[in-house]
Amino acid sequence: MKKILSFLLLTVMVLTLASCSGGIKGDEAKAHINSFLDAIEAEDYKAAEELLHPERPGDIEEFIETTESDMGLDFSSITVNKYTNFRSSYYDSTVAGSAYVLVMEVDLSGTTVKIEAEVVKNDAGFGIYNFDVTP
Repeated sequence: MKKILSFLLLTVMVLTLASCSGGIKGDEAKAHINSFLDAIEAEDYKAAEELLHPERPGDIEEFIETTESDMGLDFSSITVNKYTNFRSSYYDSTVAGSAYVLVMEVDLSGTTVKIEAEVVKNDAGFGIYNFDVTP
């Protein structure tokens, strides 16, 4: 009986560790998002679009121009002041994979905004899935 219990406990521990290997690390998500912001700041929209998740392609130049116009913002100088929150899941059924959401306070050419970016890793690929700017 003791051997069976030990075997079951060991199996549960191995499965728990195996399920954790597919998640997105915080440093990996921050680096990806920072590369995206750097590309936007440099007006290299093609590079920014390559950092998007394959399931969520978009015209970044149009998004930035519309956001600047509608909200009176200027993306020519981007500085992350601080990271204010994050959420991480090893499996999120809405994206069928791992998700990491990072919330940050960002200075856009003198205006402070909140940016929430979601990075997803699933069978379709890895990249920015959602990107929201709030003044």
